Amino acid sequence: MIFLRHPLFWLRAFRCGARLSSSAVIRGHGNIAFGPQCRVGRQSELNASSGRLSLGEKATLGPFVVVEARGGEIRIGARTTVGPFCMLNGQGGLEIGSDCLIASHVVFIPENHVFERADVTIREQGGTRKGIRIGDDVWLATGAVVLDGVSIGRGAVIGAGAVVTKDVPAYAIAVGVPARVIGRRGGE
Repeated sequence: MIFLRHPLFWLRAFRCGARLSSSAVIRGHGNIAFGPQCRVGRQSELNASSGRLSLGEKATLGPFVVVEARGGEIRIGARTTVGPFCMLNGQGGLEIGSDCLIASHVVFIPENHVFERADVTIREQGGTRKGIRIGDDVWLATGAVVLDGVSIGRGAVIGAGAVVTKDVPAYAIAVGVPARVIGRRGGE
């Protein structure tokens, strides 16, 4: 039981009003900061053994969410909701603004493999890590995938199943594979 092995961590979390499911798996306790009244759902896994993780005030991670800092930093803003079965990686850095809605099965991958050479395995060629930035008030619909180096502007909407490979401007609506802007919020 995690509580018995890390009583100071749990005390710190509960003092700020965080609600952590008893079935959540949490690693790297000293590298995790919980904002007031944030929530972590059942069977979620938070790993900040290498890297850092911070959850803003009233941020919510639904059930079965996997958060892996992997040597980078993941910041989730206030009142942002991450739906069930999402995957958040932090290798190159992941910053999610406040008041975002992230539906189920959304994946953030702030790293990319280098694969130009055919005489060397892809694994041996390393990778690039540019990071991902998501502005405030963004909605990512079910199954969206956001790749390394992408910035999504404030108020944008990303359609279900979209694969975001390029920046999306503020208040844009983007859909498809790869995602392309098809309109703007507010009828502009």
